[in-house]
Amino acid sequence: MQFNTFISSIKDLERCVNAPHLHEVLLEPIVLARQGQLSKAKVHDLAKKAWKKQLRSVLIWDVLMPERVMRTLCDQLKDWQLSLFGAIRVCDPGAAYWLKTHFPQIPIQLIVETGNHNLEALQGWCEIFSDSLERLVLSIELPEEKLIEYCQTLPVPCELLGVGPILLFYSPRSLLVNPLLESQNIEATEDIDSLYRFNPDSPLYLEATAAFADNPNRHFPTLETAHGTFMFLDKDQFILDQLDGLREAGLHTVRLDLRHLSQEDNVAIDIDEICRQVLENPTKLRETWFRETRAPFFKANRTTALFTRMKSKLSEYRNDACLAEVMAGESGKYVVFYTWRSFEISQIQGMVLPTGEEIVPQDVIFRTVNGESVDRFEPEQILVTNWIKKAVPGSLLLGKMS
Repeated sequence: MQFNTFISSIKDLERCVNAPHLHEVLLEPIVLARQGQLSKAKVHDLAKKAWKKQLRSVLIWDVLMPERVMRTLCDQLKDWQLSLFGAIRVCDPGAAYWLKTHFPQIPIQLIVETGNHNLEALQGWCEIFSDSLERLVLSIELPEEKLIEYCQTLPVPCELLGVGPILLFYSPRSLLVNPLLESQNIEATEDIDSLYRFNPDSPLYLEATAAFADNPNRHFPTLETAHGTFMFLDKDQFILDQLDGLREAGLHTVRLDLRHLSQEDNVAIDIDEICRQVLENPTKLRETWFRETRAPFFKANRTTALFTRMKSKLSEYRNDACLAEVMAGESGKYVVFYTWRSFEISQIQGMVLPTGEEIVPQDVIFRTVNGESVDRFEPEQILVTNWIKKAVPGSLLLGKMS
């Protein structure tokens, strides 16, 4: 099992040379990579120096592109020295197919971190890109059991994030710069969303923190580049102390993403020392890590655990005993019903909630939308009552079976 990491400077490269089990470096050009900060010349220079130091360089091309941008990028890439790179890492299937067609000799590393969590889908990508596909970059949302299964089953090597930021949200839109310009009454003279209207010597790279109204004291790292806006969890993914099972299963590469810990032009700070600690004492490394750590999906992905509780249990109650349904309400004030059939107030037996819980409303007064009190009701009538505790939209008012 090997390590790889992102680099952006000669100092990064030198640290990687001294890092045990690190044989591959990832290069992010501005025009191709969502978080890229490197010019074309810088990428070529680092790739040449990496080759001389017996490190394999991988070109990152992870932007998602409309057709016109794709055509422009492909025209530009024909002038790149792609032979300098051991592989090209892509996210867009169109980019992968273009590379397979025009540069079949260059290995492809396909990023399948989003929307590719089942084995059939992953096997499909392996079949589509066949001989050109060198590696699949798997999602951290897969639990260890699935990761082991995939590593043992898939016909190509796999890679997984071992440590690094957890992406919560990405949008290709400008969510930081444009509001900032508006707040300062500055007109945006350029289209921020365009990939080709920024200064390549000073790329857009705006870092900030964002918080939600219901939890203003928790700040999430937020980044905007020329390719969009990213929000990250305030804790890092960390599984470097839990790699034994994956190593035995044949996991090929563990990615160490230190970009959020960058200093000046360096994005692989202490990578040599970190690699040594992973091999010698990963538990201590976790205890002394720069930020709080998590592995939210590694033992089990429980994001669907609440589905059974969320599923309505009311289907069996939608029969002749169902009198009306709650359409709306405001806690502590009122509940709005829609009647299904004719009934009298004396027929009401109780209510059933979407969770299946049954309650018996007490001292309920029914009024029409005009405010008139009534005790006999017709079908398709809107009724308003005083507040009924626990009543939520979808709750059913029940009566005796006819």
